[in-house]
Amino acid sequence: MTKEYYEQLGVSEDASQDEIKKAYRKKAKKYHPDSGGDTADEEKFKKINKAYDVLSDEDKREKYDRFGKQGVEGRADRGQRRAASTFQDLFDQIFGGFGGGGSGESLDLRVETSVSLEEAYHGVEKSFSVNRRAKCTECGGTGSENGETSTCQECGGRGKVETVQRTPLGRARTVQECQECGGNGKIPDKRCAKCGGDGVAEESSRVQVEIPEGVQDGQRLRLRGEGNTSSTGEKGDLYVFISVRKDRRLKRSGSDLFTLVHISPTEAAGGTTKEVWTPSGQATVEVPPGVDPGEVVRVKNEGMPARRGNGDLYVRIQVDIPEGVEALDSHNTELDQSRDFSTIGTDRIG
Repeated sequence: MTKEYYEQLGVSEDASQDEIKKAYRKKAKKYHPDSGGDTADEEKFKKINKAYDVLSDEDKREKYDRFGKQGVEGRADRGQRRAASTFQDLFDQIFGGFGGGGSGESLDLRVETSVSLEEAYHGVEKSFSVNRRAKCTECGGTGSENGETSTCQECGGRGKVETVQRTPLGRARTVQECQECGGNGKIPDKRCAKCGGDGVAEESSRVQVEIPEGVQDGQRLRLRGEGNTSSTGEKGDLYVFISVRKDRRLKRSGSDLFTLVHISPTEAAGGTTKEVWTPSGQATVEVPPGVDPGEVVRVKNEGMPARRGNGDLYVRIQVDIPEGVEALDSHNTELDQSRDFSTIGTDRIG
């Protein structure tokens, strides 16, 4: 009866792994022999554990769906499982596998956070919540309800399984994580209801990260050991990706800053001094006499922090010409470009 394990957990045949785990935890709490409640039932608890052991493993689940219990019981199944994965292991050994260990699931985590231009200038400490897998607090990471475990018969407690295969290049030996014990060499006698025997469970925790001064948009920070934890105790890393929000007053390129300053024609002719906002405070811009509209003035060391000192501030000068002056300039330009003076007011000459 292929559906038996699904019925024991109360899930459909197309249930997700998350649904299967939640159903197992609910049933395990209900029928656990040590619960002391009216629903405690050791036999049902054992059946639930067996069902979860199969359905929580995608390889076992696939064989169960195809062949029923015969597909997941006995040494024949273990031999088939090793043979099926040998080619993939050989490929990974030659070309390099990806992810966090034999399970193929990465232990590393990625989060994103944003900072203002001012925060990017001075540096800032950010705190945020991260959901990650950590050592189960109920069983202490053993995966066992009562803390008791047995040596895995599949790998002999080594946590690794070795296979040898003949290839066109000769004999190839591969070593992979034991799929029976998840690589820790132990099998829990009674699976922990919280983590399902994995030894790790989801938790939400606060993480603090020091964002350095001068951080660039898109820069990545690495926090070692702050990622997921595997059943063997291995810890991944947490990668924090920084985005720097745009500022309407300044534009940034690398460690340099760019802005625009408006001055009058009188100031352009005689020169002037202007104050410009920067993340470090007000910067003084010396506009030289006779400056041309659109000319750029450079203020050294008023940009963003960098490894070899601050960048620079570049200020483009915008000369604001009064509306009446603009009209007169336009008229004079037309006059200069005209070659036939006889057409301009000739009826008044005399």
